[in-house]
Amino acid sequence: MDRQVEIVAYRPQWVDMFNNEAERLHMLLGTEALAVHHIGSTSVPGLKAKPIIDLLVEVKDIERIDKFNDTMREHGYEVMGEYGMPRRRYFRRTVNGRRMAHVHTWQQRDIEINRHIAFRDYLITYPHRAQAYGDLKQSLVEQFNGDKEQYIDNKDAFCKETERRALAWQAAITRFELKCERLTLIPLSAAQLYFCLERPEQLEAELGFPISRPAIEPPVVKQALRVKKQRLINSPMHEFAWHTYWIMVIASEPFGAGLIGFKGTPDKNGEVEIGYGIDASRRNQGYTTAAAKMLVDWALNQKACCAVTAWSNKENKASARVLQKVGLEIGRETEDQYCWVIGGR
Repeated sequence: MDRQVEIVAYRPQWVDMFNNEAERLHMLLGTEALAVHHIGSTSVPGLKAKPIIDLLVEVKDIERIDKFNDTMREHGYEVMGEYGMPRRRYFRRTVNGRRMAHVHTWQQRDIEINRHIAFRDYLITYPHRAQAYGDLKQSLVEQFNGDKEQYIDNKDAFCKETERRALAWQAAITRFELKCERLTLIPLSAAQLYFCLERPEQLEAELGFPISRPAIEPPVVKQALRVKKQRLINSPMHEFAWHTYWIMVIASEPFGAGLIGFKGTPDKNGEVEIGYGIDASRRNQGYTTAAAKMLVDWALNQKACCAVTAWSNKENKASARVLQKVGLEIGRETEDQYCWVIGGR
């Protein structure tokens, strides 16, 4: 069984299988498990894959994981040690002769964590690359009659090139993170926007902190997330920041309290509109002002941007206070709304 490869069409139930396996691992490893990531081909929507769930467990101390070996065996896992990859602890679970899960455990901040997540997120963001990968895997299984070694050897070049692109892409995204004493603005990639829409608990697990559900669940926010996800997939990297949302992360908790971003790219006049939303429990505490100030400052430092605008209802005094503190002034108005502006060089 181990030497043969089976590739099947994507199955939506893989998400539930991952969730069940992740819950089991959290129960067995307790507080040692900081996060459980769904990795590998079963984590990419629409991608053909071996019907085996790959999980990456991020732990506090990799050496302490060895103390859980007996517990893992009692619950049906084979204990494989490093199994050819230094610093890893590898487990696998088989039920009724069929492999169900591969569990890759690494210590927090290990380079392997970033490598696997970048590869997955790149394929989620660029479906054409995922399609090419799935087609390659299917053809290799057919060409080599499922031989595992031939299959692995002949997809290696594609995987290494995809990983190279993914790591460069991820590094470019990371540079857009903004920070002040009170909070950090973390830019969300298209893959993270997908998780925000479909699997917020997975995004929380990977970011390492909870996210305000009231801030991301309103229909208008869901629609904006879908639009931004599609724009990110189709945009060049230099437009990345204009097409994403930043999540507002309160430094003292930490907690993803809300979202802030632009409603497009600068127009022909160099104007760009900003929008934001924050959990009701964190309003009137200065967090939105700090987030808006950072993002406005970032925008006005970009060559394409001459001014930042924001619209608010005339009766919305709280929003008016935020925008005034950031430095915006009323530039024009309609019957019900003010358009606030800063810049205009």
